[in-house]
Amino acid sequence: MILISGRGLSFDNYRATEGLNLFIVTYVFFVGFIAYLLIRYRARVIRQILKSIFLIFGVCIVVFLVQGFHRQTSYTTFIFLIPIIAILYLMHSNPYDQATGVVNEASFNYLIKRIASSRSEYVVMSLLLFGFEHEGSFTDEMRLAVYQFGAGIAKNAQMFKAMGGHLLFVFPREKNPDYKTVVETLRLQFDRLHSYFHITFKAVFLLTNDSLNAHNEYSSFISFIEERMPMNTYYWVNEEDLSHFEKRRYIISQLEDISRKKDLDDERVLVYCQPVYNVETGRYDTAEALMRLTLKDLGMVNPDQFIPVAEEETLIHSLSRIILNKTCKAIAELQGEGYLINRISINFSMLEVRDDNFCSDMIKIIQDNEISPEKIAIELTESRNLEDFEMVKKKIGELKDYGIKFYLDDFGTGYSNFERIMEIPFDIIKFDRSLVIEASKNEHSAYMVSTFADMFCKLKYHVLYEGVENESDEKRCIKMQAQYLQGFKYSRPIPIGMLRNFLIQQK
Repeated sequence: MILISGRGLSFDNYRATEGLNLFIVTYVFFVGFIAYLLIRYRARVIRQILKSIFLIFGVCIVVFLVQGFHRQTSYTTFIFLIPIIAILYLMHSNPYDQATGVVNEASFNYLIKRIASSRSEYVVMSLLLFGFEHEGSFTDEMRLAVYQFGAGIAKNAQMFKAMGGHLLFVFPREKNPDYKTVVETLRLQFDRLHSYFHITFKAVFLLTNDSLNAHNEYSSFISFIEERMPMNTYYWVNEEDLSHFEKRRYIISQLEDISRKKDLDDERVLVYCQPVYNVETGRYDTAEALMRLTLKDLGMVNPDQFIPVAEEETLIHSLSRIILNKTCKAIAELQGEGYLINRISINFSMLEVRDDNFCSDMIKIIQDNEISPEKIAIELTESRNLEDFEMVKKKIGELKDYGIKFYLDDFGTGYSNFERIMEIPFDIIKFDRSLVIEASKNEHSAYMVSTFADMFCKLKYHVLYEGVENESDEKRCIKMQAQYLQGFKYSRPIPIGMLRNFLIQQK
């Protein structure tokens, strides 16, 4: 051993001599210096890591004391191994996000399991920060601000980094009985950060509950809430939100079951229709097929409640195939009874048209029902995506060669590229209800709408006006080159079996 000042322990000719051990002095100085730095700059160190380091130091000191008590030095090597083992553990099971220094999403999922098993209740503040999905999005200043956010405001709080630019600030309600005050303080603190960094955000506050805990659906539930929120706003979740989300979840489960079973006659999918009035003949000889769902726990479900969900979950094509099959059967039945029916149109999503099997699916269903393809029309809404345009143009050409008619749906709602419309061989242009309303405002608006309609007619397209609700709408649309009229003036949506009440018998 190295001795200084003549004090410590040495062996000289097998005799023990006291002296001061240089290793111990150096080690104690090192531990003390590191402890000072950690305390001095504790705001820059992740709390859990800070606690872990002090725990390791504590273990080392205890080992030193134990070996001193037993007058041994055999534990010294083990003391050196403890920090190495701890570092290796942190490297291989690091629960912290590298960009912000907060706990990652896997740790949040583990917390939810603990909450579910203990049936405790936590408060969750979800911050969606736009433009901060990736590690490089955070500057050092932002990273420090995120790490320090909420510090000292709530007891036993944790911050988590989730996918898609989300930060989750979570704390137990039991430890924070004044949680509403805590939430308000968090909101005010984030307001200051927002003013300084100019971050675009959406903030959602909620309490954990058994329904969301069961399948850990917080990510999808928060996204569900955020879809309806304006930018840079705060929202506190209520019971009605949870009810709507559970309804949506049930609808998705039914849509998945419909898609999985692939039954083209599935009784849960209903075909309604709206008759279309032919101005030239004065008769009803066409209609638009409309989709409805009837579900055990909800009854009748309207399209605005399930079609966006079906498109989002890529389940829409299963429904469209069922509607096409049932429409074809209805046409065959009406023709068998001697009714005059020129065609029925069906709406299809651009998501479906992208499918490689779209054309073959359509043709097979029509052939299996043994009807003329001219009895079916496909309604599409224009896309501004160039790839969609080229693909749709090719597939429309293929199906038109087979005999299917095509409608351009919702003309006048947002984006319209006349050059592309001219390149696609549509048969009918459907003017949206918004144009009917606009034309009723003044002569200038009516002239513009009429000019569009006249242009399409001269190019050999047929013009159909949607949303005709009264005689005034009807007269105005006829004056504006209408060849087909559709709306509540003639009929509300009806089950397709009732369409025979509008058709005439062939002689």
